Amino acid sequence: MAEQHRDGIFIWSDRYPDVVRIGPLQLTETWTYALVGGLLALPFTALEVWRSPENITLGAVVVGSVFAGYLIKRRGGNSTATGLRAALIGGIPALWALNELLWAVTNIPNPPWFQAVSVAMTLVFGGLIFAVIAVFGAVSGRFGGWLAKRRGHGGVADAGGSA
Repeated sequence: MAEQHRDGIFIWSDRYPDVVRIGPLQLTETWTYALVGGLLALPFTALEVWRSPENITLGAVVVGSVFAGYLIKRRGGNSTATGLRAALIGGIPALWALNELLWAVTNIPNPPWFQAVSVAMTLVFGGLIFAVIAVFGAVSGRFGGWLAKRRGHGGVADAGGSA
C-alpha cells in the first residue's frame, strides 16, 4: 500500500506523486492549482460581468493565473499550462455577456440568412474572447512561475512532499 501525505484538504500518494486527491476527485497538480487560481478569480469576474458586461477588465483572471503559476512552480510544475487553465476557469463568466448579444441578434427582424450569419459571428466572437482569456492566462501563469523561480522555488519538490 502506498503511503499518503495530507496537506490540508489535499492528499498526496507516493504511488502517484503527481495526482492529488480532493475528496472523491483525483486531479493532477496542474489542475489542482489551476482550480485554486481559477476559483479565486471566478467570483470577482462574475461580479464584474454582472455590474457592466460591456466593460470587462479581466484583472482578477490575471491575478488568479499569476497565483496559480506561482504555486505550481514551487512544486516544479508547468506554470504556463496552469495559468492558462486557471484563466479559462476564472474567465467563464466573461461568456455571460454573449447571452445578451445572442438575444439581441436573434430578436432583430432580419432575413433568416442574415440572422444565421449574425449568430455565427457572435459565436466566433465568443471563441475570440476565450482565446484572449487563454493568452492572458498563459502569460500571467508564466509570470507567476518566473516570480517563484526568482524567490528560489524553481526546483522539484523533495521526497517528503513539502516544497
